[in-house]
Amino acid sequence: MHKRDALLEIRIENIPARFVTSAEEQLKKHAAQALAEAGLTYVSMEAFGTYKRLVLYVYGVPAKTEEKVQKAYGPAARLLKDAGGNFTPQAAGFARSRGTTPDKLGVETVPNKGEVLVFETRVPGRPTVKVLAEIYPALITKLQFPKNMVWEKSRFRFARPIRSLLALYGDKPVRFSVAGVRSDRVTVGLSAKGSRRISVPSAEKYFRTLEHADVLVKDETRLEALRRELAAVSARTKLKVELDEELLKENLYLVEYPVCVVAGYSQEFLNLPHELVHLVMKKQLKFFTVADARGALQPYFVGVRDGVSKGQRNVEEGFRNVLEARFRDAIFFYTRDLATSLATFKDKLGAIIFQAGLGTMADKTSRVERLASWFCSNSGANADAEAVAAAAPHVYADLTSGVVGEFPELQGTMGYYYARSSGMTETVSRAIGDFYLPLSASSPLPASPEGALVSLAGKLDTLAADFALGRIPSGSEDPHGLRRQALGIVRIVLEKGLRLDLRAAAGRAFAALPPDASQRAAEPLLDFLWQRAETILAEEGCRFDEIKAVRDFFMSGGDLLDCRDRARDVHALRGNEGFASIAAAFKRAKNILRQAKARPGTVPDEKVFEKDEERVLYDGIKAMSGRLRAHVASRDYARGLAELLAIKGSLDDFFDKVMVMAEDPKVRENRLSLIGSLVSLVEGVADLSQLQ
Repeated sequence: MHKRDALLEIRIENIPARFVTSAEEQLKKHAAQALAEAGLTYVSMEAFGTYKRLVLYVYGVPAKTEEKVQKAYGPAARLLKDAGGNFTPQAAGFARSRGTTPDKLGVETVPNKGEVLVFETRVPGRPTVKVLAEIYPALITKLQFPKNMVWEKSRFRFARPIRSLLALYGDKPVRFSVAGVRSDRVTVGLSAKGSRRISVPSAEKYFRTLEHADVLVKDETRLEALRRELAAVSARTKLKVELDEELLKENLYLVEYPVCVVAGYSQEFLNLPHELVHLVMKKQLKFFTVADARGALQPYFVGVRDGVSKGQRNVEEGFRNVLEARFRDAIFFYTRDLATSLATFKDKLGAIIFQAGLGTMADKTSRVERLASWFCSNSGANADAEAVAAAAPHVYADLTSGVVGEFPELQGTMGYYYARSSGMTETVSRAIGDFYLPLSASSPLPASPEGALVSLAGKLDTLAADFALGRIPSGSEDPHGLRRQALGIVRIVLEKGLRLDLRAAAGRAFAALPPDASQRAAEPLLDFLWQRAETILAEEGCRFDEIKAVRDFFMSGGDLLDCRDRARDVHALRGNEGFASIAAAFKRAKNILRQAKARPGTVPDEKVFEKDEERVLYDGIKAMSGRLRAHVASRDYARGLAELLAIKGSLDDFFDKVMVMAEDPKVRENRLSLIGSLVSLVEGVADLSQLQ
């Protein structure tokens, strides 16, 4: 069957960039469902969007839906005819209800019913144009946006008023209407060139037709054009345009044909911190900053406009005027903040509530100070305790500053500049500036050990506070970003190599909370941290069962670094030829102990041994136990596990020739003690019974 492409374009008044990608995904999701329900096949589907149009494009759609066979089931097949060969009343009634005669009925076997009467009706395929005329308006109605408008008498709700609908199957128009707008084959070109009306000959010619009208409909085509424009600016100016991926994406949905505008600004504004300049341009203006080869800001910016038209100089001037007005505001706040000491900002924290029942930000700061001090003594970090003690009281101080009030994203960053302005050392200032790091799963960690410890203290206090109030994230809900905080703790500990007992640390964090923060069990918090650690260990190459084999060590000892060492060594030794059978024998031994409700740890009595295999195994366990424990004490788990290979033969012989659950209670208990001594020894390294 001949196939053509199908197209739907919803042209609207300007919508925010953040609405577009969600609308694209919704279009594809709802269209795929609707086409499947209608029996309309297709080769592939894409959705595109700009600030002025949302587009669904479906490739390779047949001219008709697939023919369907509908079946209606009736009474049991034995009721088709009576003993005389005549159709029964039941068969006649069923046929009549389906608009047919009994001789047209068939027989089919149905699960749980046996053979029944059936009537098949063949439903011919419907023309695709008619099906799309039903699907398209339904798709538009289903689109959801963060905010909606009502603009016409039917009170249809949409992100912005719909101005035209273009709907085609091949070269045939698909006719329908939504919100008083009738579909047609007409759209418009670039608004900067007057939004010239364009008739689109066919769906297949849509993209080329719009390109000739200076509209790049496809997201990837528009992004490539934007990157080329920015690269051309860099080549022309011999400077580096700082490519912020979020800003690229936002500009992508603010234009239909990206054209870069380069302009300069006053050197005065370079006195502002680099991060503040970047954020003012990004958040308020959607402009790109420009730097030299060393990363030093230069007094230029790059704005993106929609298409080329006359008046480029006017555009540059307009962009510059808006930018300088925003920078004047930033300089006002920054200059005023610099005239205030960090200690003064800190004193205002008592007026800010951290969370109900958990005191103020001043109270939280005090808790962070105590935790950071404890970390200095209990993490093995080579940190300057005096620098940590100087930084910790000021990590939240910049929250009361004017710049952070305007730009919350700069919390911590501005603390660094205000600390330097207040005369603090670079080490202390940098620890304050790095306090909130890491900001994501892959973003940088605090650069210094001092920054790492105060960051750990702040994150652990936040986690303990929420867990104490029962605010544990579930599903996708995580309003306080606790998963990110927990991942930050795990990354800092592992990547900084901190020998830290997080169980003890969690206990101190809970103990420091106000008395009315009721839930103080460390286990849920430790389990929450371990879930983040599992992800990192898996990314490093450890298998899920190897990670599971060391979990209990973290839950009891809280040492993430130690658990990673154990998991890595189990993973490494797993390739050894005899290790699989050792692990299988260990699992068998542990299962026997569990079924017998015996606890490992008791010493077997050699006088009770009845078979040589018992004696040989016990001699082997005694011979290697001292070496294994020494390796564990030095955290050399690989060599400790390797010691087990020495008893592989005697362990295999024992299970082949010795019945552990002997009839004689004394013999049975002694054999349980024997395998229990092995289990106790091995569990000092890893729970090998978890290995699959």
